[in-house]
Amino acid sequence: MNAFRRLATAAVMLSAGPALADDQQHDGPITHTDQLVVVTPNPPILITQGAPQGGPQGPSGHQPAQPQVAVAPAAPQNEDWNNVSHINGSIVKVGERGDYLIKNKKLNIASNPIGWMFGIYGVSVSHAVSANVAIRGDANIISIDDESGYEVGVSAPIYFRRVYSGPFIEPGIMARGMRDNNDYEYSCEGCDSGYSMVGPS
Repeated sequence: MNAFRRLATAAVMLSAGPALADDQQHDGPITHTDQLVVVTPNPPILITQGAPQGGPQGPSGHQPAQPQVAVAPAAPQNEDWNNVSHINGSIVKVGERGDYLIKNKKLNIASNPIGWMFGIYGVSVSHAVSANVAIRGDANIISIDDESGYEVGVSAPIYFRRVYSGPFIEPGIMARGMRDNNDYEYSCEGCDSGYSMVGPS
C-alpha cells in the first residue's frame, strides 16, 4: 500500500513539473501583437490591425509605424460608361436591366414594320395602369390589292409577370371596315361593295 502511495505522489510531482516550469517562463513581460490569424480551409489569412491611439510605444517613445497595406491597382477604363449596360456600376446584360428594376415603364408606342410590306399601316399606344395591366389603343389603315379599309381597337393586356415583360392575355373590342375598290362589279341597285363589323378580340 505504501509503495502505491509513493508511486502516486511521484506521478503527481512529475506532471506538475512542466506546469511550474511553464509558469516560470511567463514571469517576464508579455508581448502583445496586432496580428490576427484566421484559420480556414484555404491558406491562413493574416489580418494586421492598426495600433489604437495612445497604445503601446516603441523604445524611442514613438508609436510603432503602421503596416503598409497593398492595394490592387484599378482596372483601366477602356469604354465609356454611357456605352455599357449597368445598374449603379454593376454590369448587366443588354436587355436584362428590367429584371432588376422595380419601377416599370408606363408608356409603350409600337408599330408593325412587317405589316407595312403587305399594306397594313398602323400604330399602337399603351399605358400601364398597374404593375400587371395596361390599356392599349391601336389604329390601322389597310390597303391590300383591290381592297381598302380601317381597323381600330381598344384592349387591356394582362401580363403574368409585369407590364411589357413576359406572356400576357389581351381581351378587347375591335371595329373593322373594308371596301372593294372595284365598284363596277356591284352595279345592281342596293348592292354594297364593302362591309363593317364590331366585335370582341
